[in-house]
Amino acid sequence: MKKSLYILSVITIFTISFASACGGAPAAPVSAPAPVENTPMQAPTVEVQSPTATQEVAPTQAFAPACQAASSCAAPVVKEKGPDESVCIEKIPWQNFLVPEGTVFEYQPKAGDPSLYPLICKPTGLKQDGMIFVGCHGAQLQQYNVKITNPSCSSNTLKAGTTSCAEGQGYDATNKCCAPLTTSDAGSVIVKVNLGYCHK
Repeated sequence: MKKSLYILSVITIFTISFASACGGAPAAPVSAPAPVENTPMQAPTVEVQSPTATQEVAPTQAFAPACQAASSCAAPVVKEKGPDESVCIEKIPWQNFLVPEGTVFEYQPKAGDPSLYPLICKPTGLKQDGMIFVGCHGAQLQQYNVKITNPSCSSNTLKAGTTSCAEGQGYDATNKCCAPLTTSDAGSVIVKVNLGYCHK
């Protein structure tokens, strides 16, 4: 009997020892990972450096003054006249125009103009308020075209490429001023000369 108990005790101890060896220690509880805190991304800071070198400012160019209206490149203001405003001298109709001195008159032939009686314009020698009278004559009952030009618009009057005027302007040495450089038709106006009939 004692022997049987002894054998049972040995088997029980062996079984417990074997179970302990195979099962091992109970696993420790696994804790959940700590939440990761999301940090908002910030744009990188760009450091702007101010230039250290000072910029040199070009000196302002001193130019001659602008020409006044009388000598600038503006077309003369000429009032057209009707045929009844003609003046007859030796049965030749004339019309007189009051213009600034030096104004240029150029006859502009057109179809229908009488070839034997072209328009002729010339100063009469009379003056009024600093202006001069220019007389134009031609055939009776004829309408002519004449181009009237301000002489200050001529390229011969204005000198280009000088340091006295800005780009695009010419220097008027007579009046010591600057005026725009223009084409040959600038400062011009076409005027109709309406010649009447001379009865006597």
